[in-house]
Amino acid sequence: MIELSFTKLWSDRTSPIAIRFIDSPPFTGITIRFDEPWVARMSPISLRFGDTPVEPPTPVDNTFGIECGFIWIPPLEPQAELIITESSTDFENQTSNDWGSLFNDGVLVTSAWQSFDSHGVTAAMGWFIKDEIRTDISFNWTTPKDYISVTKITWLTPDEHQQTQTLNWLAVESEGLNLSVNWWDGYQHQTALLLQYHGDVRGSECAVKWGVPAARWICSSKYRPPKSPITIRFSEPFSANTSPITIRFTASPEVCKWYPGGGLLNPFPDLPDLDFNIPIEPQLRRYYLMQPTITCVRVSDNVPIVISNINIGRSRGQWASTVSVDFSSRIDATRAENQLLKIGINGYEFYAYIEQLSCSKVFGNETHSGSGRSRCAELAAPYMMPKSYTNATSLSFAGLLNNILQNTGWSVDLNGIVDFVVPAGAFSVGNKSPIEQVQEAVAQLGCMLLCDDENQALTVVPRWPTSPWMMAGAAPDITVHDAVITRYSESKEIGTECNVVWLRGEQQGISAKVKRAGSAGDIATDDISAQLIVDNQAARTAGTNALADTGNKLNITMSLPIMADLPPLTPGMLIGVREGVDVYKGTCDSVSISASISNTGDIDIEQSITLVRHVAKG
Repeated sequence: MIELSFTKLWSDRTSPIAIRFIDSPPFTGITIRFDEPWVARMSPISLRFGDTPVEPPTPVDNTFGIECGFIWIPPLEPQAELIITESSTDFENQTSNDWGSLFNDGVLVTSAWQSFDSHGVTAAMGWFIKDEIRTDISFNWTTPKDYISVTKITWLTPDEHQQTQTLNWLAVESEGLNLSVNWWDGYQHQTALLLQYHGDVRGSECAVKWGVPAARWICSSKYRPPKSPITIRFSEPFSANTSPITIRFTASPEVCKWYPGGGLLNPFPDLPDLDFNIPIEPQLRRYYLMQPTITCVRVSDNVPIVISNINIGRSRGQWASTVSVDFSSRIDATRAENQLLKIGINGYEFYAYIEQLSCSKVFGNETHSGSGRSRCAELAAPYMMPKSYTNATSLSFAGLLNNILQNTGWSVDLNGIVDFVVPAGAFSVGNKSPIEQVQEAVAQLGCMLLCDDENQALTVVPRWPTSPWMMAGAAPDITVHDAVITRYSESKEIGTECNVVWLRGEQQGISAKVKRAGSAGDIATDDISAQLIVDNQAARTAGTNALADTGNKLNITMSLPIMADLPPLTPGMLIGVREGVDVYKGTCDSVSISASISNTGDIDIEQSITLVRHVAKG
């Protein structure tokens, strides 16, 4: 079956080809020859082969082309016959082509009419295929009689192609005709023609498909959403009793997915979840060759700022890094005042505002320095004025934080925290900047903020991304060894190791008890009262971080270089320290990065970190 689908109305265009009829014999029909390559124009007619229409329509892919040749029936010349019977001898055949050039002298057309019973029209066309070729053919006839149309199509891949069409008219009975035409409006436009073959039986015809899979839609009712809308939480041990909750599952609606085809591999394979948390560990070498670099430019216009010393510090309790800079001259200090600076240290970039300048003078020497904060200071005074906030509607915790940062250009996400619902009016804060409001909200859950200054994004993570009692089986974010540790010191802090904490909300909160699994739950830490203790998940997050703060701690301070396989560390990272074959782990509490340039041009860069390691009693 051949289906002709129309996607838009045909517009009559002026053709550059004029047809001339030769009266003198021999009568060879009409021959059209082209002496110039065919240019790619859009055709209003699309040919599709198949038994049923494609729902939804198959998109046209212009990225590559597939050239195929089809041969059927023993003769060498492929042929498709359409028999439409009628008895009229008066007919009209019109051809309108969508070309806009002038008259072509290289076109020769001949026509001959042999008899009333059979009339032949032969057209030979040659063109040059470019990116996209479409052939526009429009047949219009005004008599209500039936016709026979024999269409022969031949296409190959060489430079010259030919299409021959022959129309024969017979007066036989029509064996079948199914014509459905929709146009002008509607989502689908198609014409269905039933082809009947007239003549002797010459053999069986088979349709065989081969090659790469065709593009299609795959629909199934066995759809599995990526995340279930049902969350089941267990607050007490299981007991063999009748459950008051009945879970009923309904059939999933049919979901369709587009399969682009074009290959033998499934473009949507079912892949297992892979753990890509591979710790970074610098290579163990006898010596390290480094070429330290320090750069500083003003972000607004890329004006270089010459600095001689810089220090960047950040801890888990801070929402912004503190920055102090020594400038080489008064001009550089003036250029950097209240401007966003991009500072490069060994290829790693940091953003900061220099908000306060200072000057020191001694005999024969004058120094200019400045202090400021990282880029997230844009969310604090004086860049943002203090204001009050109350969630007027019920929001998720992530939605509440994004609502606070609305129209600031910054976004916030949760990482390692299960979201929960905050009832309307449960959280209220007054006369604080947006970043201070966000900091107060996350602090009530025992969490902290990480700032991506380049992308203007905040991330909320627990103060203890890995609980101290679970560090033995966790993979560290980075592992260091004594070959890269230039200085090391430690001090022990004695504390009571608690295993239970009581929490309660305020106006619309809940009361909860969070106990360390496997413990007796008999040593309680200080109670927690906060506005956002409104859900069991909020209480679990805040209680876990409160219990992680208790117990004996070993505070470790070490100095490390900054190089390609040892990037600047971030507070909250799980750091592994290798001692021989053993690795102990601790949470990064603070990071201080310093870089300086001496009078002789020597550059010294290092980072000092503080780890908090949980140690057992004894």
